[in-house]
Amino acid sequence: MKKIIITTTVILITITSLLSQKSDIIYYENFEDNSNNWETIKNGNELAEISDGIYTIKSSMQQSLRWYGMQNFIDYRKNFKIEVKLRQVDGNKTQGYGIVWGSKGWENCYEFIITSSGYFNVGGYEDGKYFSTKAWTKSSKINSQGKYNILTVEKEGINFNYYINNEQVYTTKFSRFYGQVHGFMLKQNVTAEIDYYKISSTSRKIDVATTIMSGKQKVNLGSNVNSSYSEIAPIISPDGKILYVGRIYHPNNLGVLHECDIWYSELQSDSSWSKLKNIGKPLNNSGVNVVITGTPDGNALLVEGLYNKDGSHKSEQGISIADKTQSGWSVPKEVKIKNFYNTHEYETYSLSNDRKVILMSIQRKDTFGDMDLYISFLQNDGSYSEPKNMGPVLNTFAQDGTPFLASDNKTLYFSSYGHHGFGSADIFVSKRLDESWLRWSKPKNLGANVNTLDWDTYLSISAKGDYAYLVSTSGSIGAEDIYRLELEKEMQPDPVALVYGKVYDEESKKPIGAKITYQDLTTGKEVGIAQSNPKTGEYKITLPYGKKYAFRAESKDYIAGNENIDLTLNKEYKEIKRDLFLFKMEVGEVVTLKNVFFKRGSSDLMETSNAELDRIVNIMRKNPSMKVEIMGHTDNRGNAELLQKLSEERVESVKSYIVAKGINGNRITGKGYGGSQTIHENDSENEHLKNRRVEFKITKI
Repeated sequence: MKKIIITTTVILITITSLLSQKSDIIYYENFEDNSNNWETIKNGNELAEISDGIYTIKSSMQQSLRWYGMQNFIDYRKNFKIEVKLRQVDGNKTQGYGIVWGSKGWENCYEFIITSSGYFNVGGYEDGKYFSTKAWTKSSKINSQGKYNILTVEKEGINFNYYINNEQVYTTKFSRFYGQVHGFMLKQNVTAEIDYYKISSTSRKIDVATTIMSGKQKVNLGSNVNSSYSEIAPIISPDGKILYVGRIYHPNNLGVLHECDIWYSELQSDSSWSKLKNIGKPLNNSGVNVVITGTPDGNALLVEGLYNKDGSHKSEQGISIADKTQSGWSVPKEVKIKNFYNTHEYETYSLSNDRKVILMSIQRKDTFGDMDLYISFLQNDGSYSEPKNMGPVLNTFAQDGTPFLASDNKTLYFSSYGHHGFGSADIFVSKRLDESWLRWSKPKNLGANVNTLDWDTYLSISAKGDYAYLVSTSGSIGAEDIYRLELEKEMQPDPVALVYGKVYDEESKKPIGAKITYQDLTTGKEVGIAQSNPKTGEYKITLPYGKKYAFRAESKDYIAGNENIDLTLNKEYKEIKRDLFLFKMEVGEVVTLKNVFFKRGSSDLMETSNAELDRIVNIMRKNPSMKVEIMGHTDNRGNAELLQKLSEERVESVKSYIVAKGINGNRITGKGYGGSQTIHENDSENEHLKNRRVEFKITKI
C-alpha cells in the first residue's frame, strides 16, 4: 500500500483578535514568514518550505496523496469562504492539487482539486473511504501548469459553491464538518506553490446573554473540596445539599492508576461545604467513575461507565444507575440505550429529573464535527431510544459537551469550543422551544464572569436555581477546581416546585420504600417517576410550573392514595410538603379518590378523573375476585335532599365509568351519603373541597 502522509499544525486565535475583529477576514496567510508554523521539510523526495512569500510543497512518486493542514476556526452555521491562490510548477499534469477543509485528519475531510490538464473534482474521505460528489469534469477555467489558479469554496445558506478563478463551476448542498482543519492536498508526484490562503466570514461577535452577571464573581470552594489534584464534573443534588465531584489521580482513589473516583461533600449549617469523602464501593472501582445526575429524591445516581455484577469495572462506554438500599448503594446496572455507540474517547451525559430524557455528548456518524449533543427518550420497556442529534443550533463543528438539563426541563447549560467564546471551552445556555426537544433557542454565552481564557465547563444547578457549580482552570489550587457562582435572574432556569415528604403505611404509619409516579392531571400522561428511601420513606420530586399534577406512591400489596397539586401559575421556587399513604389490600380498607372530579353542582365526571379511575379499573383487573363499594360525599352546605341525590348520582357516574371499561357491575355496589359524613367542619373553601369526595371500600378480595 502506498504511504499517506498527514501534517497538521494548530494555530490559536487569541481573544484580542476574536473580540476586535472588524473585517470579514478571519484568517490570512501570505507566507511572508512562518510565524504560524506551517510544516517545513526537505529531503530527496519531499519538500515543504516558505521563501519570498511563497509556500512550496512537493509530493513524491511513492505517495498517493500529501496533506497539509492548519486548524482554524470556522463557524459552519454562518456563510464563509475559503480562498487559495496556487499553481502547479512541476510534476504530473494529470494528478490533482487543491484545497481540503472541514477535516479531522485525511480519513475524514472534503477536497476541491484541479489538474493542470484541465479537470476538477469535488469529493473527500469518510472513515478513510473516498467519496465523490462531483466526478472529474473538464473546465476551461483552469489555467495550465506554471500559471496561478484561485480556488474558492463558499458556503452560502444551505449551499456549497465552488469557484475556479472567480467563476462558479459547481454547487451542492452543505452537510456537515468533520473537524476544524483546513489546508492543501497534493496527489502523487506534484510540486505546487501557494501564494496566499484566506478564510473570510461574518464577524465573530460573542453573543452574551443580556444584562447578566452585574458583578457577581465565581468563588473557589477552597481546600475542603479542591486539592492539588483535578476536581471535575460537579453535580449538585436538586435540593442543594450534596455535591458530587469526580477526583482524578488522588492517591485515595481505588484502582492501581487512581484514575477518577466519585467523592462527595455535604452542605453545612453555615453554608460551607464539608471535606470531600470518597463514596467508596460499589460506585468506585478501577475504572473512571463520575456521577452524571442525582435524582431529586436522592435515592438514585446515574453514573458513567458499565459495571460487572460484582461491582468491578466493565467498560468506560455507556452509563449505569445505582439505587439506594437499606445497606447503601446498589451495584450500578446498565441503562440500555438502543443502538448506542460512541466513536470518541470521551462522553458526558445528563438525566432529566423526571428520568424521561437523557442528554449526551458523543460522536456518531451524523456528528457535525468533534462531539455533538444527542438526546434519548425513555421507552415503555425501561430502555431509552436511539440517540438523536439535537441539531445545528446547539451543535458546532467543534466539541460540544458537558450538558446539564435544569429542573425546569427547559433550560440547558453546556460547554462548547465551537460557539464564539472568550478562550478555550466556554459555558452556554439555551432554552427548549417545544415538546419535540429538537428546537432550541440560540445559545448565549454566560459572560466574562463565568467564562475565561481557560477551560470552563461542567455547570450544575440545584432546583432552586440560585447557585451554580462549575469547573475552571483559572486561578485553581491544582489543575481543575470546583467553583460556586451566585446566579443573576437572567441566567437562572424557570422556577419549579420541590415537593417532598414521606411514604407511610396508612395503618401502621411505618415508612415504606415505594415507586413515586406523577402525571399531568389534565391529560393523564405520566410525566415522571421517583423512588422513596427504603429506610426512611423520604421522597422528593421537582415539578415545573404551568400544570396541575397528580402523584402517588406504589408498592406491592398496597393500594395507592393519590395527591394532586395545582402549579398552573408561574411563581417563585418553593418547597411543598406532601406525605403519601399506602393502603393495605384487605377487606374493609377505605381509600379516598382525591383525583376524581365532577363539574360543579353536577354528576358529570371531568376528564381529569380518568387517570384515577383507570387505576381502579387496573386494580380490579389484576384482582378478579375483588369487590368494592363506591361511596359519594358532598359538603353540608345547601338542601340536604338535593345533596343526597347529587352524591348518589355521582356514585352512579363512577360505577358506570368502571363498568364501561369492562368490569362486571356485580362487583360494584355504591351508596351516596350527601353531606352527612363531613371530615372537616372549617368554613374555608379548601376544607369544603375536601368534604366533597369519592371513596371506595374493599368488600371482598
